[in-house]
Amino acid sequence: MKSMTASLTVLLALSTPLASLAQTNRNMNPNESPTNLPGATTIAAPPADFDPLTASDQDLQYYGFPPRPNQATDTKAYASWVKAMKASKTRVVPVLEQTSIFHGPAQLVKNPTAGENESAVSSSSSNTSYTSNWSGYVDQSGATRYGSSSFYFTVNEMVVPVAEQAYGACTGGWDYGSAWNGIDGWGSGDVLQAGFEFDAYCSIFTKASYYSAWYEWYPYGEVRISSLPVSPGDDIFVEVWHTSSTQGYAYLVNYNTDKAVEVGFTAPSGHALIGNSAEWVVERPTVGGSLATLTNYIADPFWNAYAYTESSVFYDTNGANAVIMLDNSNKPISYPTWFGSESFLMQNEGSSR
Repeated sequence: MKSMTASLTVLLALSTPLASLAQTNRNMNPNESPTNLPGATTIAAPPADFDPLTASDQDLQYYGFPPRPNQATDTKAYASWVKAMKASKTRVVPVLEQTSIFHGPAQLVKNPTAGENESAVSSSSSNTSYTSNWSGYVDQSGATRYGSSSFYFTVNEMVVPVAEQAYGACTGGWDYGSAWNGIDGWGSGDVLQAGFEFDAYCSIFTKASYYSAWYEWYPYGEVRISSLPVSPGDDIFVEVWHTSSTQGYAYLVNYNTDKAVEVGFTAPSGHALIGNSAEWVVERPTVGGSLATLTNYIADPFWNAYAYTESSVFYDTNGANAVIMLDNSNKPISYPTWFGSESFLMQNEGSSR
């Protein structure tokens, strides 16, 4: 669903000392500090008396909080943001690890039930598409270049699933899976995104699993955030946004620990955001140059899934494009079941091929 909302900008109260620190230009923030990974920045915890619920938009930016939705018109989205801000009791310093795992654009494939002359994307009447790497929902803004119709930020909550290999399988290595929300990647060459991975290992008598929060601006690879631990069953809030076509941010909250992290990062050289799509996805990433075997995650709920454009147009999953992932045998392997305008359940068939 989409609706035009009022501007998100709140007038800066210049009479207060706190507000005098804020920046009127959201493309610049002198409060950012370097991290252990070159090119990535973070912002330290705000003063103890800082209240993000009453702060101006400029102060939110200055102290590293994500943009808020419109309280007057989008009450559910605003309530989700308030819940995340209240749970941000501890701002952790990001400890980052660059990986060679890649969450790239959607790789569209043909509808397995379509005729020979039908295209990879199914008809608009069915509103369903098929890919070899994505599954979930995608909204499209119609943007063809960075501007007012570009998606500005996207939000989601999801639960970390238990990572397993397929029933009765032991591949002798790792299976990979990720849940994330982001901007671009549906008909564009970049993806600005953040979420968490859930990986499963099996070899003879040894089984293991691995979980990590991460962010990425493809075609750069995934960057793990090891200082924000995540575990199966944890409820994770993720908001991704940008302040220019080459400057992005991610804010993640683990509700089970009341810990939050903020990271700023730049687009890969030669790439810039278009903002034509916003998405909520379970993906099998590319590892070692090939699509990984998908972790058998069984089921993963997504809720409070919404996005805003630069001109404050609100989107959720009502009317969004459903995306089904096909396995190496061209059979459905991961798919969404829609529960309402901002919630759905991701499910895995268990084959994980």
